[in-house]
Amino acid sequence: MVQQVGRPKTSWWQVLRVLIVLGWVAWAGLTWWMNPRESDAAHARSDIAAGRLSYYEWGNGWQNDGGLVRPFPAGLERSAGLGPMLLWYTTDGRRHYATIAEPAAEASALDKELNAYESRRPTDPPTGAVQAGLLIAGSVLFLWALVSAADPVTGTKWFWFWVVSSVPLGLGLLWWLARERPWSSRAPVREKRLNGWTGFGLGLLGTLVVSLAVWGLHRLLGDGLVPVPR
Repeated sequence: MVQQVGRPKTSWWQVLRVLIVLGWVAWAGLTWWMNPRESDAAHARSDIAAGRLSYYEWGNGWQNDGGLVRPFPAGLERSAGLGPMLLWYTTDGRRHYATIAEPAAEASALDKELNAYESRRPTDPPTGAVQAGLLIAGSVLFLWALVSAADPVTGTKWFWFWVVSSVPLGLGLLWWLARERPWSSRAPVREKRLNGWTGFGLGLLGTLVVSLAVWGLHRLLGDGLVPVPR
């Protein structure tokens, strides 16, 4: 009697690996789409006239107090009055900002237009909530897999925790998915695994390298293609 050989069963780890990668692609795409692009007051007025502006706020500029650990600007530093920077969202989920050259005149005139537009301002799309949901889901899946899976063979669990949580833009997560078990059956077994301190140091180094790469690409390709993450 000839025994039929069927296809090998798909591991749940393989399914989870694909789901995490797809989630990262969706999160990265939304993050790129939503990152604020530099614009001007004329663009803001155009969005007001077309009914596309869904949210706005005035601020003093981009704030960033994270240093090397958080090199990208954290958000808009809010101001008590008008400007000099206006940040606004549009109904397609994009964000724009403009620095008003003459706050005393231009900002006041633009703010009057925004106040008049307030009654017909559309609802902001849920892109921010979707992005946050993907980030939370990915973080939970990462921690669950790290704790429940067998011990990794390249580095300890603390090593991968610091690498994945520290390296910006989720690049540490992709390295973990590509290099470590149970994701990669070909992961080389180290006689002495990389420890948590090594992972912490690599996380800081990766932050510096990614930050410089993003800054360089931003200068080379412009704000439209490579916006600075905020």
